[in-house]
Parts: sequence; C-alpha cells; structure tokens
Amino acid sequence: MKNEVIREKEMTLLVANLLSVKAIFAFPRTLFQTSANAAWIEVIYMSLLAWTMLEISFLTYKGSGKKSIIDISDKIGGKPLKITVSLLIAAALSVNFLIEIRMFSESVKLILLPRTEIEYIMILLAATICIGQRRGLSAIATVNAIFFPICLVFLGFIVAFLGKMYSINNLFPIFGNGTRSILTGGFKNISCFGDIIAVNLLLPHTKDISVPKKSGRKALLIASLTMFFICLSYALCYPYPLSKEYLLPVYQLSKMIRAGEYFQRFEAFFEFVWEISQLLYSSIYVFLICETISKAFGLKDRNAVSYGVIAVITFVAAEPVSVEKVLKLSHIADILTAPIVYLLPILIPILYIIKTRKIREEMRR
Repeated sequence: MKNEVIREKEMTLLVANLLSVKAIFAFPRTLFQTSANAAWIEVIYMSLLAWTMLEISFLTYKGSGKKSIIDISDKIGGKPLKITVSLLIAAALSVNFLIEIRMFSESVKLILLPRTEIEYIMILLAATICIGQRRGLSAIATVNAIFFPICLVFLGFIVAFLGKMYSINNLFPIFGNGTRSILTGGFKNISCFGDIIAVNLLLPHTKDISVPKKSGRKALLIASLTMFFICLSYALCYPYPLSKEYLLPVYQLSKMIRAGEYFQRFEAFFEFVWEISQLLYSSIYVFLICETISKAFGLKDRNAVSYGVIAVITFVAAEPVSVEKVLKLSHIADILTAPIVYLLPILIPILYIIKTRKIREEMRR
C-alpha cells in the first residue's frame, strides 16, 4: 500500500470532521436526555475528559515515535498481538460506523424520503462511500479541507440567526437534572469524542511527530466548541423536556430560521451540508477500518478489502427493525468501545517503552 502523506491542516480538518459529525448530528439528543438543558455543561466536562486522555497519549509519543499503535504492537508481541490489537480497533470502529450510517439513513428517510425503504437508502449510501474511499486518503483529505470549513460557517449562521429566539429561562435549573447526572452522563458519553483515535491511526501518514499533536488538539477544540454552541443554542430555544424529544436537534434549529420574506427554507441548506459531511465522514471511517485490517494481515489491496467491509457493515446495519432498537444498541456500543479507543493509544506505547528500556538495560550489561 502506498503511504500517502497529509499536511497538518488536512489532518486537523479530517479529525475535526470525524469528531463533529457524530457530536453535532447524533449526540445532542443523548446529552439532553441525561443532563436536561444543562447539556452544554456536560459538553465542557466531556471535552476536558477527552482532552486529558489525548494529552496523556501524547506523552507516550516521545518513546514510541511516529508509529501507530498497530505498528507498535507488532514490535512488542509480534504478529499475534498486532492482529489482536488491529481487530479490536477495527471492531470498535465498525460498531460505531454501522450505528452511525443506520441513524443517518433513518434520518434521511424521516426528513427527505419518507416513502423509500431504508434498505434502498443504505445501498445508495454504500455505493457512494465506495466511490469516495477508492480515491485514497489524499483525495478525501483535500475535499474535506475545502468543504468542512463551509459546514462550520453554516453552523455559525444557525447560532447567530437564532439569537432573537433565545430564552435564558430555558437554562434553568442551571444544572439540569443535577450535578450527579452531568458527571455520570459525561463519563458515559465520552465516547462522543472516541474518534480521536484517528490521530494515532494517521500517525504514519504525517511528516513528523508534531503534526498529529497540533492537529489533535485543534480538532478536539473545534469539535468541542461547535458542539458547545449547538447544545447551548438548542437549550436556549427549546425548554426541557421538549428538548430531549427530537432525533436531530440541529435540523430542528435550522427549521426555526426565517430570514426575510423569501428565505423561508434554511433547513434545505442543512440537508445539503449534513449529507456531504456524512459522506466525507463515512469515507474517512471506511479508510481507517480497511487500513487497520490490511495492516493486521499484510494485505496490499485496500480497495478489495473496502468492498467487503462496506457490504458487511451495510448488511449488519440494516438488521435492527426500529430506531428505538438502534438507539439501545448505540448506548451499549458506546460503553464497550470507549475503553478501546481511549486506553489502547496509551497502554500499547507504554508497553513498548518498557520493552525498549529493558532491551537497553540488557545491552549495557
């Protein structure tokens, strides 16, 4: 496989897209269910937790160098450990991804294509993802670097245009369901930023070790601020418990905007931005899953792997019979995948550092 190199700006926006799509379009409803209209406070708490885990993982880079945890696991325990770690990562990514594309397809059916069967929507999405990821990481990163800033500007417009509809009374009680709900909910929902593992997986595609560090911090900051303002705007517009009812909070916000006599359908812009963001998100995700599997088994043709991965994930994602069942599965998946995406990038490099130190001590003797 050709090792494509991406620049700092491209990597920042790639990771920011991964974090933001899930955080903006899927998670606000979950946060409002746990913390009521104090969800914006929970976002701050979650961001601090994710930032702490990211900084701890960066400390291990000094000893492990510009190697992903897959490459490092090969150095520690050979092929058996490399395959084990790779499969754990691929499984975590796949579970997150299949839930995300099912929820996206359900949302498309609800908003745009109510008479279309969910299976047809998912097949169309799968075909589009195949086209996107086939172009490779550099092409995905370039397109994402052009489009994702437009997405951020659009979200900024939503926050600004809704100013006259804000009601400060909707924020009270200020701690929603209580500080305990915020603390426990934030810890459970930390998987919202779990895609930060992409910083580690993309390490071999950077020029030097400083790129992932800068990009990871910037991407997490962008995603945190974006989600903070979206949740705060939503809380200011919708009182609790109405705020926990809608499946797509950002879509509801876009429907409220009316700018003049002729500009009455701002949600149409949301639909465009949302769909493009999701397609880029999906292309990046499939690339990461396929590269992880390819590295595990030494496969050179990533494209061949991608077709099988997309087919399997699409088939599995179509299995749940209702949105309610998908939401229940997503909560279970968040609990199971969070330790993998946050702890592996810390534990594996630590084991590598310990092993290299032992080897050096033996050589001195």
